[in-house]
Amino acid sequence: MAGIRALQRSDLPQVSTLFAQVMGGASAEHVAPYFRRILFEDPWADPEIPSLVHEGPDGGIVGFIAASTRRMVLDGRRVRMAVSSNLVAHPDWRSKGVGALLNRKLLGGAQEFTIADRANDDSRGLWLGLGGQELAGQSIAWFRVLAPAATAGTLVGRRSARLGRAARLLSRPVDAVGSRLVPPPPRPLGSTEELDAETLAEQVATAGRRLRLRPDYDPVYLQWVLAEVRRLGRGALWARLVRGPQGRVLGWFLYLLTPGGVAEVLQVGVTGTDPDPVLDHLIAHAAAHGASAVQGRLEPATAGLIGRPGVVVRKNARALVHAEANVLGLLSSTTALCSHLDGEWLVSHAARQ
Repeated sequence: MAGIRALQRSDLPQVSTLFAQVMGGASAEHVAPYFRRILFEDPWADPEIPSLVHEGPDGGIVGFIAASTRRMVLDGRRVRMAVSSNLVAHPDWRSKGVGALLNRKLLGGAQEFTIADRANDDSRGLWLGLGGQELAGQSIAWFRVLAPAATAGTLVGRRSARLGRAARLLSRPVDAVGSRLVPPPPRPLGSTEELDAETLAEQVATAGRRLRLRPDYDPVYLQWVLAEVRRLGRGALWARLVRGPQGRVLGWFLYLLTPGGVAEVLQVGVTGTDPDPVLDHLIAHAAAHGASAVQGRLEPATAGLIGRPGVVVRKNARALVHAEANVLGLLSSTTALCSHLDGEWLVSHAARQ
């Protein structure tokens, strides 16, 4: 029967073919196992908040939207956040509003609130029309530049591999001459150590005593997340716990780094009210491991970087949310932890498969 229904495992071949057709460059035979992992093998997958497909009159799938559930704690009670991603509609059906219908159905699900934090301008218009809002801060990216020419080469390479290779060949001598133009990385007091899934779950729960909104992590879920991040092939994953000079835990950070590339920050957490020592350790650690820059999304924990020497900002993907007013306010405040690791970033790599 034509209309919207929950995604089934048996739909994955059709959905993957549709996704590859619409997105271009993606391989259906690689997209299918990726969708299987992130949508059905996720330990937090929730049958009450399913991904959705839209069937045409002949039973063929003409639209798809992915939904992932994130368990959160809001003012001491457990709630569910849905993460919307990978919305596609067959070209012949776009004019019939398939994307809007799928989005509306997902936003009306059993979750307490919904986010899509890697959205484009078209999605922004769609969400605003359905009662959603944009988180202006989280729609901004920051860069702490360490080697300007190498950073430029990496960013150019994201658009053109050939030009990126040429730019990187020139970057080393240019940066050697221009190193005095950017401040050196900080030399923070204290130390960092390896952060595993169990310790991360414990630290978020401990920090949660002062947070009104946070993930409700458990080790099984985090082990799955960290394994999935590593298999993406986006670089080495660094997860570090930060201690002060007296050994007290100050916070933690996670980032991805390709050799000579830009460190992509996934999460910064603090146990107190001062994120600066954690941010200093993050930048120093990335610099020591060869990063040309550190890149992150503007969040409450990283807002203190703005205005620092060597930090530049630019437009980022749109961060959209559909929620009650109390949650909207929290997501942009220092009493919330909702990072890249918890949002659309983890489940939006199908086009790279």
